[in-house]
Amino acid sequence: MPPFHDINWSLWLSTMLPMALSAGPGNLMVASSGARSGVRRSLRFILGLDLTYFLLALLVGLGLYHSLAQQAPLLRGLRIAGSLYIFWLGLRLLLRPLRKPGEPEQALLFRDGVVLQLGNVQGLVMLLVMFSTFSPATSAGSLAVVTLSAALIAVNLFGHLLWAGLGSSLQPLLRARPGLLKAQNVLFGLLLMGVAAWIFLRNGLA
Repeated sequence: MPPFHDINWSLWLSTMLPMALSAGPGNLMVASSGARSGVRRSLRFILGLDLTYFLLALLVGLGLYHSLAQQAPLLRGLRIAGSLYIFWLGLRLLLRPLRKPGEPEQALLFRDGVVLQLGNVQGLVMLLVMFSTFSPATSAGSLAVVTLSAALIAVNLFGHLLWAGLGSSLQPLLRARPGLLKAQNVLFGLLLMGVAAWIFLRNGLA
């Protein structure tokens, strides 16, 4: 029997779904994008997030991350750079001016999703938790790695679409009361900056 049949999928889902739905940097940016641009115009950004995460999951699952983990200074630098990038995203949201009437809203692009995911060091921690907890055996092989990675991306995609939909549901209200859009940008910006500070203090200074 293939090793991935030995995975406890109910336990996996009860562990990974709350992590995927939590208010991390990716979900906060997706919600903000949905509120500004709608779900359809946020899809490129979401695909950038999830395809990049799938590739990172394969690298972690195949053990390449452990080689990186042995390079402590490099890993520390990546953690600090990732937290600073997320902080910059939050600051950019916080200072974003309200667009003028009739001015088109610039949607986040595929490359924005790629860069954000590469800067999200906590995403790597989530991958390490998954593979260390749910891999059926050390010799499970690439099939189990691909299966776990694909399942995680499916859950992430569901979460991102949910957050984008929640953000998009606010569009009529935000159009009617532009001041609320500024308040949303401030809220999401401060949340992102708080997440970045937590990542930096927990990992960057470890």
